Amino acid sequence: MTAPNKLHYASLLEVSEQLRARELSPVELTQATLARIERLNPSLGAYYAVFAEAALAEALQAEAEIAEGTWRGPLHGVPIAFKDLYSLGPTTAGSKLLAGHVAANEAAAVSRARAAGAVIVGKLATHEFALAAATLSDHFPPARNPWDPDRTPGGSSTGAGVAVAAGLAFGAFGTDTGGSVRLPASHCGVVGYKPTYGLISLAGVIPLAPSLDHAGPLARTVADATAMFAAVCGHDPDDPGSSTRQIAIGPKDLTGGIRGLRIGVPRDFWEPTCEPAVRARFEAALVSLEEMGARVTEAPLGLTLLQIMAVGYVITLTEAAAYQLPNLRSHPDELGREFGLAMRAGLLVPDRAYRAALKARARMVRQIDTLLEDHDVLAMPTVGVLADPLPAGPRPLWRRITGNPAPQYTWLANVHGGPAVSVPCGLAPEGLPVGLQLMGRSYEDLTVLRAAHAYEQAAGWGQMRSDLWP
Repeated sequence: MTAPNKLHYASLLEVSEQLRARELSPVELTQATLARIERLNPSLGAYYAVFAEAALAEALQAEAEIAEGTWRGPLHGVPIAFKDLYSLGPTTAGSKLLAGHVAANEAAAVSRARAAGAVIVGKLATHEFALAAATLSDHFPPARNPWDPDRTPGGSSTGAGVAVAAGLAFGAFGTDTGGSVRLPASHCGVVGYKPTYGLISLAGVIPLAPSLDHAGPLARTVADATAMFAAVCGHDPDDPGSSTRQIAIGPKDLTGGIRGLRIGVPRDFWEPTCEPAVRARFEAALVSLEEMGARVTEAPLGLTLLQIMAVGYVITLTEAAAYQLPNLRSHPDELGREFGLAMRAGLLVPDRAYRAALKARARMVRQIDTLLEDHDVLAMPTVGVLADPLPAGPRPLWRRITGNPAPQYTWLANVHGGPAVSVPCGLAPEGLPVGLQLMGRSYEDLTVLRAAHAYEQAAGWGQMRSDLWP
């Protein structure tokens, strides 16, 4: 039996099996996780709040239940954490405005994870209200990339990416409006899964742009992310966006390989804005997919990154500004500079522009769906650049709304609404992780997860860890 303090980089399913077989104590595993958080979080900034006493009580309950023969599933007794947009205890959304706020109720996903026996160890760092990029001058200290602490871990689920990558949790739940689960997964070298829109309830999650918002897990393996999804998915009448069409999948469904899988590569969408180091790792991933029997073909999309991001940002800024309007009126000075500028820009978007963006989105969805008729999944890098250095202060607004935006290819799946997974595909020469993104048809999450799992198993990049945090 491995000592609990040596398991911080084990997969969620590995420790889960040891817990189920009573080869490992939930209490000892939680104690080891809390000790590691106490030691490393001052350097990495993954957690805003740590629930040490409550987590140990949950671990003790899990230990008693498992000893009695009650097994709730793969999350039972496993330490996980939630992005600080989920209503759970102190809930700040990374904003000075909500500093000191304590949620009266729990988010639905938190309650479902708790019902599955998870041990919830804390709340994780985020960009302010999931939009403004973290800086060194923020009210809350920024989370730091485990591969290079002077760089961003990717946003906006910053703490979630760091916690999983640095062994501070065995899984984490983030949110994803334009890529905020997959971007930190790519920059931190872990797996990020954005399910089909509406499959995980957002009830009790502070919104950014409700028509684009998703909840999703970050984990060390695709199987871990699948297990986390299975534990919390399901229709929720308290969430207006919750889908009545649900899917039932679990880690055991991921086997079978990808021989004959039709993978389309929309180079016209991503290649013009992709850095050479990222492109090299992506091309190597395509070779691996072909060697495993997939049919990889060029698949022109007919849409540019700028078109997709323009539509995404118009919708996001408009919906976010509408939600934040009471705060803009009553507490404008308590919003961060970048976030406040973005919200004021959102208020200036004319109704006709928002309606035009919704119509353009509908056309784009049809265009993507047409491409997916001839391909089972689409493959591209997750993001076209390596992790940036943490900026000293807020960026000017033109850095966010510009003709040359940071190449976040994640936006495509948010505009579409279908499933997408970022899985590690190696390290650039600078020693920083690169992510492979696979996306597919709505509700065909299993196809995307199977492809990501097959690549992960063949490539072996899921085992890479930063040497800075042994």
